[in-house]
Amino acid sequence: MINGRSILTVTSEINYLPAIQAFAKECSKAIGFSDNDQEMILLALEEAVANVIGHALESAAQSFQIIFEPSAQGIKIIVKDKGLPYDPGLVPGYETPEDIEHIPSSGLGSFIMRKCVDEVSFLNLGREGKELHLVKHLPSRSIIGEREVLQPEMNAKHAGDDNRLASPPVFQVRFMDPSEALEVCRLFYRTYGYTYMSEVMYYPDKLVKLNRDGLMRSIVAVTDQGEIAGHLAMVRETFDDMIAETGKGAVKQQFRGFDIFTVMQEFLNDHAKDIGIKGLYGRAVTVHTFSQKMTEKTGYKDCALLLGCVPAGIFQGKAGVNTQRETCVFSFQAVAELPDSPVYLPPHHESIVRKIYSNLGLERQFRKSRKDSRLADLSVLRTKIMSDANSAEITIGQYGTDCVRVLRAHLKDLCAKKIDHISLLLNLGDPVTSRICKEIEGLGFFIAGILPCFHFTDTLILQYLNNLVLDHSTIELHSPMAKEIFQYIEKTAK
Repeated sequence: MINGRSILTVTSEINYLPAIQAFAKECSKAIGFSDNDQEMILLALEEAVANVIGHALESAAQSFQIIFEPSAQGIKIIVKDKGLPYDPGLVPGYETPEDIEHIPSSGLGSFIMRKCVDEVSFLNLGREGKELHLVKHLPSRSIIGEREVLQPEMNAKHAGDDNRLASPPVFQVRFMDPSEALEVCRLFYRTYGYTYMSEVMYYPDKLVKLNRDGLMRSIVAVTDQGEIAGHLAMVRETFDDMIAETGKGAVKQQFRGFDIFTVMQEFLNDHAKDIGIKGLYGRAVTVHTFSQKMTEKTGYKDCALLLGCVPAGIFQGKAGVNTQRETCVFSFQAVAELPDSPVYLPPHHESIVRKIYSNLGLERQFRKSRKDSRLADLSVLRTKIMSDANSAEITIGQYGTDCVRVLRAHLKDLCAKKIDHISLLLNLGDPVTSRICKEIEGLGFFIAGILPCFHFTDTLILQYLNNLVLDHSTIELHSPMAKEIFQYIEKTAK
């Protein structure tokens, strides 16, 4: 396994492609990818490099970079250039041809890349150029691997209450030992079957690697007999993040009702504080209210509602099969003292956002945006596609005079790719957010809520549903705040 970051700088000559691919092949082989996955990585990289050389750089003397970032999850390859500006929204989506004689060339490269890797994202850096990110996850043997076949034991969706303990167990909460990863994965199988969205929870070796890498911290509740009663984890995207997500929680059916989840959450809160995390957030499903009640019990307060943000059919072990895409309640709690920061609220959403801040117990300096504050020449947007959820996330890092036009193009591109749910993250610490929000909503976005410490000091979340029709009557909410956000969305969304 290799861990170091590597950067290749090459001139815009297609003859360098074999050397680039040779390096990529050795790198992916050392990480542990199979021969087939290595070929998929090389094919995606070939499309990305050919696109830069063929369409972005106009002289063979110009150079660009290929950055390789191995991790416990797999590899991220970044192709960075300062060539001609590129707008992915202007490239028509690829349509599958009816026959081999009529294969369209437009959009084919993007189509191939998305088929070869797990995540493809485009980042416009303004004057610093642009980046294309290719992410390939490292496949691992799952808990139903060749030598580890599980028998169809009792799981949550078939079990009754007969095997619950009559008295509280004696248990200890601590960090997971690598030797316990297999049993943790089996816990998730017996709780959710194969409907749990996070695939890592079915791969013991991948779970171990993520914990060793440090971006995920698994904790377990273990009885005095050495039996694993529950699991909960804290996950960050990068070590620089000041917020982490808590989730990947499961408690064995016979141990439920004894506040094991609460004790595990308190342990994670203390750990987050120890390593300098400012806040934690969670996502609770709305096919039932159990997970919402548990997050509330452990100190979280609801702050956003994302409609249809994850695929249908997840978590069926707890509440039967949900036949439509699942809506999630986002909740937050601070684990460190947060500064009294200035925020610029969009006037038309000021009432509900103030209520959310009050519900979170956060003091803020609510300021008015100055109409004469200048925009940059170019916007900086980052688009990330999550293939497993068929959703996308756009973050506006800098507002430019071209912001709405560029955002419209990104949105058009994602809709052409048939992405179901698109979330948009805006900086509430930027006065432009207050002024431009309504114009952005004219593209079809509508409010979801806010999330402190997420990418910015405070983040306003908007959302867009791509021809997605949801039955709102199936959405079950627990807290008064979640219900009020939902009512507000129903009232104001177009």
